[in-house]
Order: sequence, then structure tokens, then C-alpha cells
Amino acid sequence: MGLLVFVSQPVWSIGTTAGTMVTNVATVNYLVGPSPPITATSNTVSFRVDEIIQPVLTWQDATPIAVTTPGSNAVLTFLLTNGGNGSEAFGLTRTNGPAPLPSGNYTPLNGSIGSIYLESGALSGFQGSGPNADPLYVAGSSDPTLAPNTNITIYVISNTPSVANNLQGDVLLGAAALTVGVAGALPGTALPGLGQGGGFAVVGSARAQADATGSYITSGLGLVMNKTVLKVRDARGTGVVMPGAEISYQIVATLSGAGTASNLALIDPLPALTTYVPGSMVVDGLVQTDAADTDPAQFIAATQTVSVSLGNVAAPATVVIVFRATIN
Repeated sequence: MGLLVFVSQPVWSIGTTAGTMVTNVATVNYLVGPSPPITATSNTVSFRVDEIIQPVLTWQDATPIAVTTPGSNAVLTFLLTNGGNGSEAFGLTRTNGPAPLPSGNYTPLNGSIGSIYLESGALSGFQGSGPNADPLYVAGSSDPTLAPNTNITIYVISNTPSVANNLQGDVLLGAAALTVGVAGALPGTALPGLGQGGGFAVVGSARAQADATGSYITSGLGLVMNKTVLKVRDARGTGVVMPGAEISYQIVATLSGAGTASNLALIDPLPALTTYVPGSMVVDGLVQTDAADTDPAQFIAATQTVSVSLGNVAAPATVVIVFRATIN
């Protein structure tokens, strides 16, 4: 009698979604004399994949954000990622001037417009108001829920008290999983029935919580803007300022000092009695589109405004913007 045994079993990666049922069936093929092959199968053995809870939190600004003193509503940017394999809700907290406070540091204050905001996804970068405004975080009612391997941008908003220049102020942002009993538990702790799909909720190496520290620096950061007319071109090529002539404008923004200007946006309403030339915006030598898309520039027709949103810009830096308009 010959005997062959096969095991039918799917192959699963470490990132298998929590709650997935994994099944196993054993198959036996054998021969008895000259008769045809005989096959027998075992009963099905199944188990449910447990949920590993593992948040990851990182500060996204490359350098401390420069703030004036006193100042208001300066932005720090963080990224919260669900590194686990199940959907999970997270509560957020902030600690101003986390201990131990280094000598010479100051303690930031909660922002006057709110303490923590969540990225809405409508327009990249912090939007405190307007049609694309990011929502204020409210513990217990707007705790972010993240699917596995997804993330959300979080903005921490702070006021600056009256202190000396060149001082650093830190804010600690914390995120903790809201599944009951997991935050702070020892790695490997398994809580039955609390995982996605009804399996175990298993605490990962980060103890189901994460934190990251972002920094401000009080600075004499300076910004100077200079707008000039580069040239005038009329239909006859004479450079006469007359109806129909095209004017090329240049804006040069110069950042000096140290630190980073956060959410730097340059706004320029068109002069009265002029019309924007479509597709004429150039930022640092690169042609921009007029729409609100992936490049930093847009022309807002409703308000007849040239807008360039540069995000966080570290000093020293120079930004050159060129666009054209015709005289009506």
C-alpha cells in the first residue's frame, strides 16, 4: 500500500487582517492493491486572526517652528499611523513643556483657536477656517478611527507667551488605543473578544500607545516682501501702459533669521481694472497651474486673487513669484 498525505492550507502574511478566518484541511491519498486511488479528508480546523494594536506617531516638521513672542496659533504637524492589523480608534492628548523641562526652554500654551485639529483631507496643510477648514479634535466625539496601515495628519496649535528670543518650547502629543484595557498594558497582553471580528486584542510592542514631541523656537525670523513690475508689453511693442497692455509682476519674499515659517502663504489680489493672464504663474522658475491641485499656486477667480501656499519654509530662503495681467 502506498500512502501520500497532503495538507491544504492558505499562506498568510504577517499583515493578515484581524478577524480573518484561517482554515486547514488534511487530505490522504492511498492505494489498496490494484484498486483505484482512494482519497480521504479530515475535518476542517479553523481559527480567527487576532488583532495586534500598534500605533505609530511621528513629528513631521523638519526643524523647530519659528514663532514670535508673544504669538498665537502656531502649528506643529504630526502623523498618526495604525501599524496594527485591525481598525482602531485612538484618543489624543497634549502636554505642554513635558518634564523634565530643559534649562532655557519655555512652555507653550494651548492655541486660542483650539488645541488639536485633524486633517480633513479637503486641502493639504492646516486650514483653520473657510470651506476646507480642518475639524477641531474633541476627545470622546471625534477620536480618529484608522484602518490597518492608514494614517491621519494631526495639527497641534499653540500660543507663545512673552519670553526671550532663541528659546525652545516643546509639546508632547500622545495617542492611545481606545479598546478597553489595552493602552499601557504589557506587550503581548491578550484580551479575549475585544479584537476586530471578535478575536483577541493583542497589545503590541508600543503598549498600544505612542507619543512624539514637536518643538517651537522663539526667533527674530524676518519676512520681507517686494513687489515690482518687471515689464510692460503693449500690442505695438513700445511698453506703453495702455488698455490691452500686458504687465508682468514679480513678488520676491525673503526669509531671514533662523527657524521655520509655518504655513507660509502669499496672497495678492489683482489690481483694479486688470485681468489675470491664464497660465502665467511661475514660482521659483517652475510654471504653475491655475487650479487648486498638487502645485502650490492657484488663481482664485471669485476673488481675483493670486495665491501661493508654500507650507513650512526654513530660513534663510527666497521665493520668487511671477505672473501677468492685462489692463482692461
